[in-house]
Amino acid sequence: MKKITFVFLLTVFAGVFQLAKAQNIAHLNSIELLNLMPEKKSADDQLKTLADQKKAELKKQEDAFTAKYQKIQEEIAKKPQAEQEKEFQKYQEEFQKDNQNLLALRETAAKELEKKQDDLYDPITKKAQNAVNDVAKAKGYLYVFDTSQPSLIYAAGPNILDEVKAKLGLK
Repeated sequence: MKKITFVFLLTVFAGVFQLAKAQNIAHLNSIELLNLMPEKKSADDQLKTLADQKKAELKKQEDAFTAKYQKIQEEIAKKPQAEQEKEFQKYQEEFQKDNQNLLALRETAAKELEKKQDDLYDPITKKAQNAVNDVAKAKGYLYVFDTSQPSLIYAAGPNILDEVKAKLGLK
C-alpha cells in the first residue's frame, strides 16, 4: 500500500511540476505587433511608392514596345504578300530581343523591390524580436509562440539537439 501511495504522490508531484512549467509559455501575434509599429507604416509607404514607380516604368516600356510593333505590322501589311514573310522574319529577332529586355526589366524591378523590402523590414523585425526577447526574459517565459503562424519565436529552455544527434549517430 505504501508503494501505491508513493507512486500516486510521485505522479501528482510530476503533474504539478509539469503544470508549473507550462506556465512559462506565452504567445503573441507577430503580424499584429508589426502592424502596430509606426516604422512599418512608413516602410509600407516607401515600398508602395517604389512599386508604383517601377510599375510606371514597366508600363512605359510595354507601351513603347506595343506601339513599335503595331507600326511594324502596319508597314508589313502594306507590302505585297510575297514580301510580308521576309519582312516579318527580319523583325522577328528584334522582337525577341525587345521581349527579353522587357523580361529582364521586370526581373530587375522585382529584385529591387525585394531588396528594398528586406532593407526596410529587417531593422523593424529585429526591434520587435528584441522586445519579445526582453519581455520573455523579464517575465520568465521559456517559450513564446507566434499565433499568426505555427512557429516558435523565442526559446530559453534546454536545446537537446546535440543529445539527439548523438543518439542517432550524427555529427
